[in-house]
Amino acid sequence: MALVVESEILDLASGDRLASERFVREHYADLYGWFLWLTNCPHRAADLTQDTFVAFWESLRRTTPDTSAKTWLYSIGRNRFRKDCRDRRPHDTAGDAALDDEIAPMQTPLEVAEHREFAAALEAEVARLPEDFREVFTLRLWQEFDYEEIAATQGISRELARWRFFRARQIIRSRLKAFGFQEDDDDK
Repeated sequence: MALVVESEILDLASGDRLASERFVREHYADLYGWFLWLTNCPHRAADLTQDTFVAFWESLRRTTPDTSAKTWLYSIGRNRFRKDCRDRRPHDTAGDAALDDEIAPMQTPLEVAEHREFAAALEAEVARLPEDFREVFTLRLWQEFDYEEIAATQGISRELARWRFFRARQIIRSRLKAFGFQEDDDDK
């Protein structure tokens, strides 16, 4: 696998246009979605996504990372998000609703209302998680990163990544009990 990682990084660093376009196509929507979960603001998520890709390309001119391009991209994204949080003024946090409702066509009006209420509660609870937990939780659940990728992105151990995800899941589960939320105990 190291040879594949090196090849992808080298192709991207060399300015291979097709490799670069493919990389952006493969990762843009997922990175944007991650930022959307972290910020709850589409405009902020879009800005962070753009900034991250710009920083990613600039970083490849200076260094050759010893990790996969995807992990490197998300590591840069994490740093961009944290800097954005530090730079933001307290009154500058309002944003549009982040989640689009995906409703099955045969749901009753009551089911639709319950879905929207639950989705809003879930979104609020994810936003209330401590930053480290929120990052790990969203990477694992919605970006489908494995614990090795999360650890590399966060600069932490695999065990700490697993623990943060476990704790975040416990917190959200306990807060969503009012909705009758039940989750399987399997840990993918």
